[in-house]
Amino acid sequence: MSGINTKTNITEVLDKKTKIENLKAFHSKTFSRLGITNPSFLPKMAYMDQGEKVISYFPSEIEKGVDIYTEFVSRDYDSEDPTRSLYKWKYNPHYAAEYKTSAPNANGAIRYIIPIVELILCPGNTDISDEFEMPDPDHDLPIDQLTIRDLAAILTGKPVSMKRWLNEIVNNK
Repeated sequence: MSGINTKTNITEVLDKKTKIENLKAFHSKTFSRLGITNPSFLPKMAYMDQGEKVISYFPSEIEKGVDIYTEFVSRDYDSEDPTRSLYKWKYNPHYAAEYKTSAPNANGAIRYIIPIVELILCPGNTDISDEFEMPDPDHDLPIDQLTIRDLAAILTGKPVSMKRWLNEIVNNK
C-alpha cells in the first residue's frame, strides 16, 4: 500500500525547522549588531538560471514587505557556504514587475527569481573589532616609526610593545 508516511513527514518538517533555527541562531550576533530583533530569515538554495546564479522566493515570503536575510543552503538545509555568509535582500515593492517568475510547480505555486548579485553581504558574525581594538589608519604611526620594542613583539610573539593594540594582536595570534 503506497501513501504518505505521516511519521516520516512530521520528522522531516521538524528536522527542517530545527535546521533553520540553528542557521538563524548562528547569525544572532550579526542580527544583534545590526539592531534587528526579529529578522525574516529564509535560508535558500542558490542555483544557476540561464547563466546567472539566483535564489527564489515564494510570493508569501515577499508579500510581508520586509527585508529578507538568507544563507546559502542545500536542499536539506545544510549550509553550503564555508564562510557562513549572511545576505540581505532589500525589499523591493516592485518585485512583481521587476523579477522573473519560475514555472508553476505541481501545486501551481510560482517563485520570484532573485539574482544573487542583488543581495547585500552583511558584516560577518565575527568582527575583528570584537577581538581587539585596531588603530585608526588616519592616526596610526607610519612604519618608519616602528620601535625596536614593536619589532621584538612581532618577531618573538611576546607582548613587549608600548602599543596596547600591537600587544593584543600578539596575544591573540
